[in-house]
Amino acid sequence: MTIDATQPTDPSHANDLRDMVALLRRVGVERIEDLATTVDRTQEFSPELWALLSDLGVPALAFPESQGGVGGSYLTYVTGMEEIARAGACAALYVGPTVQVAMAIARYGSPAQWRDFGAELVQGRALGAWAFTEPGTGSDPRQIRTRATRDGSDWLLEGGKMFISFADAADVALVFAKTGDDSLSAFLVDTDNDGWQPRTPIKMLAFGGMGTAPVAIDGLRLPGDALLGEEGAGFEILIDTEAEAKIRAAAICVGIGRRALEEAVRYASQREHRGRTIGDRFPTIQALIGEMSARVDAARALVHHAATAVDQGSPDVKRLAASTRIVASRMTREVSSDAMQICGAYGFSQEMVLERLYREGKFYEVGQGVIELQRIIVGKHRLSEFSRSGSLGT
Repeated sequence: MTIDATQPTDPSHANDLRDMVALLRRVGVERIEDLATTVDRTQEFSPELWALLSDLGVPALAFPESQGGVGGSYLTYVTGMEEIARAGACAALYVGPTVQVAMAIARYGSPAQWRDFGAELVQGRALGAWAFTEPGTGSDPRQIRTRATRDGSDWLLEGGKMFISFADAADVALVFAKTGDDSLSAFLVDTDNDGWQPRTPIKMLAFGGMGTAPVAIDGLRLPGDALLGEEGAGFEILIDTEAEAKIRAAAICVGIGRRALEEAVRYASQREHRGRTIGDRFPTIQALIGEMSARVDAARALVHHAATAVDQGSPDVKRLAASTRIVASRMTREVSSDAMQICGAYGFSQEMVLERLYREGKFYEVGQGVIELQRIIVGKHRLSEFSRSGSLGT
């Protein structure tokens, strides 16, 4: 199936996109929902879930056919992420680091690096890890302590990473390390390397099935061609790919919000009070559902707007990505909380999926770039824009 989401008025495109969404929705109900529940309960990585997503071709959604993809766009990709996240947000997260690493290689890597790593990632034959965060970095790349020094024609890396998804399961990791006091570089690491040493996975409030763990980088020796892009290009690679990762994360938030809304509507349509459903009897519940629906719709519209900006090469992508994260992460927390309020004690129990959605929703206000930082990014962009032109763009 060839999907091109850059042509929304093309009837054949519409059919392709609808077919993709229908397939992911069906598989989501039939298989992903149960797998996601198991992953959440066990907090263990699921090879079965990863294999399913790979077989469906999900990692290839964002890549053109020339790179082994399905001819899709970023809008296609985030549409798929939303649908998968509606069934199980952890399933959408399984794909994220792999696609992000592959995109970095596609833009900055050599043909040999694409052949050895990128093509395998796009086809789902390899699982990727994004190794940026360290115990003291938070969201600030200037605080990275891992260092890479030249040793003959090789590189020698020493340091450690924190909160690395798929630390033990990944086949390839993109590791960020200092190559000078003010120079950040990125390196492709085959995780079979003895210097890549995952530690015990961290127990998480949500998304524990990502195998998130610290990684010690101890005498990690790499050949000279493991450097991605130019020496010192790490910050550019990070910023370039992280903006798009924010939009992907926002699409996952929309999927979570959609599921929470569906659960609340289902409960309100079935739970009776004195012979009438509570959705029919109480205007307060009707109003709350209306507000929840509006928030989900607004967040989805902004996600699609930001994804289209990526496809069009817009200079506003970084600002829009941060704005999208603000709106979508807040929406997810609020909508999952309101859904739990409608469902009462049932929503608070593990008899319903809402308690998981509530935990997952909160993650996106603190994970993958705290929401406070996104506000600062947008504010700085707007102030700079006004300073340059005396007005604000769209």
